[in-house]
Amino acid sequence: MQSSSSPKKLSIPFAASGDKQTIPDVTQIGVEDGRASYPDGFPPLTRTPISAGGVPPYGTDMNGVLFDISNAARWSAAGAPYKYDATFSASIGGYPKGAILSNSAGDGFWQSITENNTTNPDSGGSGWINALGGRLINTQTFYSSGTYTPTPGTKSIIVEMVGGGGGSDAAPATGSTQVSIVSGGGAGAYAKGRFFSGFAGASVVVGGGGTAGTTASPTSSGGGTSSFGSLISAPGGSRGPSAGPANPPFLPQGNLSSSGPSGANIIGSPGAPSTPAYANATFSYLGSPGASSVFGGGGWVPSTGNPAIGGQAYGSGASGTSQGTGSPAVNGAQGKSGVVIIYEYS
Repeated sequence: MQSSSSPKKLSIPFAASGDKQTIPDVTQIGVEDGRASYPDGFPPLTRTPISAGGVPPYGTDMNGVLFDISNAARWSAAGAPYKYDATFSASIGGYPKGAILSNSAGDGFWQSITENNTTNPDSGGSGWINALGGRLINTQTFYSSGTYTPTPGTKSIIVEMVGGGGGSDAAPATGSTQVSIVSGGGAGAYAKGRFFSGFAGASVVVGGGGTAGTTASPTSSGGGTSSFGSLISAPGGSRGPSAGPANPPFLPQGNLSSSGPSGANIIGSPGAPSTPAYANATFSYLGSPGASSVFGGGGWVPSTGNPAIGGQAYGSGASGTSQGTGSPAVNGAQGKSGVVIIYEYS
């Protein structure tokens, strides 16, 4: 058989508007002569000559039989599944292995894994599995804060997130023998977890990138915490601090890892710190790049005397910058905001 051999689909059952008899499930022999039933079909009396005491078959019985058959065929042609039916199950001795039924809510399917299965899958009956359980049905990505509404049919979710990246300070102005340096901002923490309840209507917070230090307000800030309700959260990255103005050499200026995440029942880690800026001599000094997050790199280091570069990938830190001798202050940059990704499973 080929796909082109698909038969006509019945949009109207046979005798839908015609006279028809409801065909009983018990014999009519000895009850009502000549009537059809599902155990006997048309009884022997309808095949006996009338001259010998036979009776003709009832046309309404024929309409009733063909209606039942064509009505079931129409249901199947529409792709409509059947739900568990205790009466039907008992009458056939239970559903066979491999049978697939719609669940009671109509948003999923059960599959029997045993023969003669009479248990009710909708009430936890044994011998049934979720035929589509665990299937990825949608992904929702939050780039800004909001409220999570599950896609219909969602039974569990995996939440993946990163906190906002840290910003970087402004590089201070310098005297004739001084330099100033700024380290890059740290990356936001990373968190990933799976949840089976308590997620509908959860508040989603996307951690903002840390603010940039400016010549007017030199100190930057760390990134904001990303969170999904009270189930899981990922703190933001630390700020990129400055050092100087001072006569080099002086100690490198670095920052710390972010705090660790909470609720990350699959995997989680603190955000990475940036490498430290350094100042070895008036001709050997440099800010450091922003820390990379799990989603990609931070801001790169500009040439001396230029403003820092903001974080690039979600949750990454801004770069630091530097100033040579006898130079004005120069601005830092903002860290990149975090992101929250929700994978929905049936």
